[in-house]
Amino acid sequence: MAKRLLAGFGISGLLAVVAAGQAASKAQPLPGLDATVTKVEHAASASLRDCPPGTNTVSAVTRPGETFAMVTVAFKVSATFKASPMKRPTVTDGADKKYNTPSQFVDVGSVPEYSCTFPFRIPDGTKLKALQIETASLDLSTFDK
Repeated sequence: MAKRLLAGFGISGLLAVVAAGQAASKAQPLPGLDATVTKVEHAASASLRDCPPGTNTVSAVTRPGETFAMVTVAFKVSATFKASPMKRPTVTDGADKKYNTPSQFVDVGSVPEYSCTFPFRIPDGTKLKALQIETASLDLSTFDK
Protein backbone atom coordinates (compact mmCIF):
# COMPACT_ATOMS: atom_id res chain seq x y z
CA MET A 1 0.00 0.00 0.00
CA ALA A 2 2.85 2.40 0.79
CA LYS A 3 4.18 1.99 -2.77
CA ARG A 4 0.78 2.95 -4.18
CA LEU A 5 0.59 5.99 -1.91
CA LEU A 6 4.06 7.19 -2.90
CA ALA A 7 3.80 6.50 -6.64
CA GLY A 8 2.43 9.97 -7.54
CA PHE A 9 4.86 12.05 -5.45
CA GLY A 10 7.96 13.86 -6.72
CA ILE A 11 11.10 14.00 -4.55
CA SER A 12 9.80 16.96 -2.49
CA GLY A 13 6.46 15.22 -1.96
CA LEU A 14 8.27 12.04 -0.95
CA LEU A 15 10.33 13.94 1.63
CA ALA A 16 7.17 15.52 3.05
CA VAL A 17 5.51 12.10 3.37
CA VAL A 18 8.59 10.63 5.10
CA ALA A 19 8.80 13.61 7.50
CA ALA A 20 5.10 13.35 8.31
CA GLY A 21 5.44 9.62 8.99
CA GLN A 22 8.27 10.27 11.41
CA ALA A 23 6.31 12.94 13.28
CA ALA A 24 3.19 10.86 13.91
CA SER A 25 1.76 7.47 13.09
CA LYS A 26 -1.91 7.82 12.09
CA ALA A 27 -4.69 5.36 11.33
CA GLN A 28 -8.43 4.88 11.43
CA PRO A 29 -9.23 1.86 13.65
CA LEU A 30 -12.98 2.29 13.02
CA PRO A 31 -14.85 4.49 10.52
CA GLY A 32 -15.03 8.02 11.93
CA LEU A 33 -12.31 7.49 14.56
CA ASP A 34 -8.82 8.84 13.82
CA ALA A 35 -5.92 7.71 16.01
CA THR A 36 -2.45 9.26 16.03
CA VAL A 37 0.47 8.06 18.15
CA THR A 38 2.08 11.14 19.71
CA LYS A 39 4.81 9.59 21.90
CA VAL A 40 6.24 6.48 23.53
CA GLU A 41 7.91 6.73 26.94
CA HIS A 42 9.21 4.21 29.45
CA ALA A 43 8.47 4.32 33.18
CA ALA A 44 8.66 2.22 36.33
CA SER A 45 5.05 3.00 37.29
CA ALA A 46 1.88 3.67 35.33
CA SER A 47 -1.66 4.89 35.69
CA LEU A 48 -4.11 2.27 34.46
CA ARG A 49 -6.77 4.78 33.35
CA ASP A 50 -9.35 3.82 30.78
CA CYS A 51 -9.79 5.62 27.45
CA PRO A 52 -11.06 8.30 27.25
CA PRO A 53 -9.66 9.07 30.70
CA GLY A 54 -12.27 8.75 33.40
CA THR A 55 -12.43 8.15 37.12
CA ASN A 56 -10.32 4.97 37.26
CA THR A 57 -7.23 5.95 39.31
CA VAL A 58 -5.57 2.55 39.75
CA SER A 59 -1.76 2.50 39.37
CA ALA A 60 0.83 -0.23 38.91
CA VAL A 61 4.60 -0.61 39.33
CA THR A 62 7.05 -2.82 37.48
CA ARG A 63 9.02 -5.76 38.78
CA PRO A 64 12.81 -6.04 38.36
CA GLY A 65 13.73 -6.48 34.67
CA GLU A 66 10.53 -4.79 33.42
CA THR A 67 9.40 -1.37 32.29
CA PHE A 68 6.11 0.15 31.25
CA ALA A 69 6.01 1.30 27.65
CA MET A 70 3.62 4.25 27.79
CA VAL A 71 2.06 4.74 24.34
CA THR A 72 0.15 8.00 24.02
CA VAL A 73 -2.51 8.21 21.32
CA ALA A 74 -4.58 11.24 20.28
CA PHE A 75 -8.11 10.45 19.09
CA LYS A 76 -10.52 12.51 16.98
CA VAL A 77 -14.13 11.39 16.73
CA SER A 78 -16.10 12.54 13.69
CA ALA A 79 -19.87 12.74 13.30
CA THR A 80 -19.80 9.51 11.24
CA PHE A 81 -18.41 7.44 14.14
CA LYS A 82 -20.78 4.73 15.36
CA ALA A 83 -20.03 3.80 18.97
CA SER A 84 -19.43 0.10 19.53
CA PRO A 85 -17.42 -1.99 22.00
CA MET A 86 -13.70 -1.91 21.23
CA LYS A 87 -11.02 -4.42 22.14
CA ARG A 88 -8.06 -3.37 24.27
CA PRO A 89 -5.07 -2.22 22.24
CA THR A 90 -1.98 -4.41 21.96
CA VAL A 91 1.64 -3.77 20.96
CA THR A 92 4.15 -6.00 19.22
CA ASP A 93 7.92 -5.96 19.42
CA GLY A 94 10.52 -6.64 16.72
CA ALA A 95 10.04 -10.41 17.16
CA ASP A 96 6.24 -10.03 16.80
CA LYS A 97 5.65 -10.89 20.46
CA LYS A 98 2.34 -9.36 21.57
CA TYR A 99 1.85 -7.40 24.80
CA ASN A 100 -1.50 -6.43 26.33
CA THR A 101 -2.60 -3.35 28.25
CA PRO A 102 -4.87 -3.37 31.30
CA SER A 103 -6.54 -0.15 30.03
CA GLN A 104 -9.73 -0.41 28.07
CA PHE A 105 -11.97 1.74 25.90
CA VAL A 106 -15.06 3.20 27.61
CA ASP A 107 -17.56 5.55 25.88
CA VAL A 108 -15.21 6.20 22.95
CA GLY A 109 -17.54 8.66 21.19
CA SER A 110 -18.40 10.66 24.33
CA VAL A 111 -16.03 13.55 23.53
CA PRO A 112 -14.82 14.80 20.11
CA GLU A 113 -11.07 14.84 20.90
CA TYR A 114 -8.99 13.26 23.65
CA SER A 115 -5.64 11.67 24.36
CA CYS A 116 -5.00 8.37 26.12
CA THR A 117 -1.81 6.79 27.42
CA PHE A 118 -1.83 3.00 27.26
CA PRO A 119 0.68 1.22 29.55
CA PHE A 120 2.26 -2.05 28.39
CA ARG A 121 4.41 -4.11 30.78
CA ILE A 122 7.44 -5.24 28.75
CA PRO A 123 10.95 -6.60 29.47
CA ASP A 124 13.68 -3.94 29.84
CA GLY A 125 15.31 -3.13 26.50
CA THR A 126 12.34 -4.25 24.37
CA LYS A 127 11.80 -2.09 21.29
CA LEU A 128 8.22 -1.79 20.10
CA LYS A 129 7.22 -2.18 16.48
CA ALA A 130 3.46 -1.52 16.25
CA LEU A 131 0.32 -0.64 18.18
CA GLN A 132 -2.87 -2.44 17.16
CA ILE A 133 -6.25 -0.83 17.76
CA GLU A 134 -9.05 -2.88 16.23
CA THR A 135 -8.10 -3.28 12.53
CA ALA A 136 -5.50 -0.49 12.53
CA SER A 137 -1.77 -0.96 13.01
CA LEU A 138 0.26 2.12 13.96
CA ASP A 139 4.04 2.13 13.52
CA LEU A 140 5.95 2.68 16.77
CA SER A 141 9.48 2.10 15.50
CA THR A 142 10.18 5.82 15.00
CA PHE A 143 8.97 6.60 18.53
CA ASP A 144 10.58 3.81 20.55
CA LYS A 145 14.34 4.23 20.06
